[in-house]
Amino acid sequence: MATLPDLDSLLAVATALVDEDGTLLEANAGFLRLVGIPGLTLAAPRVDQYFLQPDFRALLHLPPDDEGVLHRGLLTLGEFSGHTRSLRATVWRDGRFLRVLAEYDIEDIERLTATILELNRDYSQAQTELAVANLKLQQHEIQLRQTVADLQFANTRLKETQTRLVEAEKMAALGVMVAGVAHEINTPVGVCLAAASTIRTQTHDLSRAFAARNMTQSRLQQYLETAEAGTDLIHANLERVGSLVDAFREVAVVGKAGEKKPFRIRACIDDVVRSLASRIPGDRVKLQVDCASELEVVSVVSDWVSIFSNLILNSVAHGFKEREHGFIAIKAYVHDGKLIVRYCDNGAGLSPEVKAHIFDPFFTTDMQRGMGLGMHLVHNLVTHRLGGTISCESGPGQGVQFEIEVPA
Repeated sequence: MATLPDLDSLLAVATALVDEDGTLLEANAGFLRLVGIPGLTLAAPRVDQYFLQPDFRALLHLPPDDEGVLHRGLLTLGEFSGHTRSLRATVWRDGRFLRVLAEYDIEDIERLTATILELNRDYSQAQTELAVANLKLQQHEIQLRQTVADLQFANTRLKETQTRLVEAEKMAALGVMVAGVAHEINTPVGVCLAAASTIRTQTHDLSRAFAARNMTQSRLQQYLETAEAGTDLIHANLERVGSLVDAFREVAVVGKAGEKKPFRIRACIDDVVRSLASRIPGDRVKLQVDCASELEVVSVVSDWVSIFSNLILNSVAHGFKEREHGFIAIKAYVHDGKLIVRYCDNGAGLSPEVKAHIFDPFFTTDMQRGMGLGMHLVHNLVTHRLGGTISCESGPGQGVQFEIEVPA
């Protein structure tokens, strides 16, 4: 019977347990590769010198947050005079030890980008050859047959290059999606792996103490507290994985749409506002709706519920994050056979760089408050499902305005 592969080989993560002296107590294969250690032996190696930015002593003196996390962000490992690697990492304190969880970068995107650049060069070269062939055809009629042959050859190369370029672009887009999914799912799965590893280690130690008849009540109590905290952490992160999978499934709006039926836009907006009452602080956020109560369209109600919900929650979570009061205005009307919806708030606004990526999947300015899928879902619903357009106008400190146009 075939054996299952090692879990460390399936996850793009590096994990380690290090004591306050920098001695490496536990590590998976990913971490050992990063610091260039072939494997753990009876003499545990010291790895504090491999923590370059932030360095190991700086990590020890950082104050932990409520979850015990000392550092969350980029972590550079390696040697100053040799190979280094910067990864996204989380470091938290576990008693006298530091636990490290770092995720590898997905390198396929860089390879695909290089392929696209190479194909673009081929595409430009083929276009040049085509132009030269056309010029020869006009200037040298006596060489018509040869020139036509050159033109056909260049045209064939152009079509082949175009086909390869389209395929490469599709693969690049898939690579971006894979990178986003891997990043979002690797973090909670890695936390579960680290928590499970801690419970497994302490269970083994407690079992040996029980077998040796020297288990104390305090040690059992400590184990039960650790096990409860670890299982709570595993449960919370597995729930997050489930919500991530649901969100990814919801983004795929190009599938079968819901049933179209007549409904009133104003009633839909009012229902969304009522359903979000617990998440919209009434003393901080005021909402104004300018829409005739009798305005009726034929569309998929659930699509518009998702659109209005994501727009409002995006304003509350990001636009009003650092403001005491916020204002949202929604206007809907029909003009020239099109339903026009204008949504605006007086929040913090967007910088030109953020505005340029507002509809990109997995793009967010606050990883603690979202996955960067809300506005991407709105864009897909409007453009793919409803066959309309959506535009965004904003500037720093100027709030944000979205205009949606769909066939009425």
